[in-house]
Amino acid sequence: MRIPEIFGSIVNTVSALSPKKTRSVIGNMVRPPLQAIGELNKRASDHSLRARVEEYLSGDIPEYFQNGPIIYSAKYLATPNFETLRFLHITEPLHMRTVITEDTKDLFLPQNQVKRALCKIPICRRITVKEGKAYEHFQKVSIVDFKTAARKPFREITTLWGEPLTDFHTNLLSRFARKKVEIHDDTAWIDRNHRGDLPELYKKFLSLFIVHGVLFEDYSMDDKNEIDFAKQVLQPAFRFVEERFGCRPLIAELVPPSVESDLFWISYPSGTLDVLREKMLRLKK
Repeated sequence: MRIPEIFGSIVNTVSALSPKKTRSVIGNMVRPPLQAIGELNKRASDHSLRARVEEYLSGDIPEYFQNGPIIYSAKYLATPNFETLRFLHITEPLHMRTVITEDTKDLFLPQNQVKRALCKIPICRRITVKEGKAYEHFQKVSIVDFKTAARKPFREITTLWGEPLTDFHTNLLSRFARKKVEIHDDTAWIDRNHRGDLPELYKKFLSLFIVHGVLFEDYSMDDKNEIDFAKQVLQPAFRFVEERFGCRPLIAELVPPSVESDLFWISYPSGTLDVLREKMLRLKK
């Protein structure tokens, strides 16, 4: 399935049905993508700024940043949900190296909606419109044994048919993505940079987006946990980095505030169901 077809038939149509939602908590921390790329290009020749960032990070900059600026998205696992497909779609015309990172050491917590969707796959079968209101129709398919998977690192979880969960999502992404994307595991870097201490980790993390790349991210402000994260972690880390380097981390808006539900963006195209049926058939044999 081609990415433009997905968004031509679903996202663009539905987005036009309702006024935009506001995300005042993150304020002006997030920029339009082209503006962020333009600012990155301006900073590219500032060798002094680059040196200050590298000094602050003690030279601990992931290798994938070394060969020029990148566009970047951080995920628990690299997977072709609609948020990732949008990331690939809107960055394709930029002709820049595209990186998605994972943290395979992170724990699977079923109560976390985003993590849960990696193990109980929500598939968007269709979107209907009635009296100007959009209705999303999902089918959810469990692909792991939740009793044995809960609180395990993602890299230790296997699917019901015996495939490593990380491999399943990587292979699924390769099936849906039409542009070249690099996938890297950031586990070791996170371990070295305050794993478990989010405020300190984010100071280091956001420093990577001063001159080395642009972070594409969606901070949904409809969820209390996201609001708490923004206030307690993101905002303080953002201010720290801005004050230290005299410029703001480059964060580009990944998902525009719109009518789609949060579940839609972590759900999958209908073609995913065909893949899962194939997997389940092997299980029955």
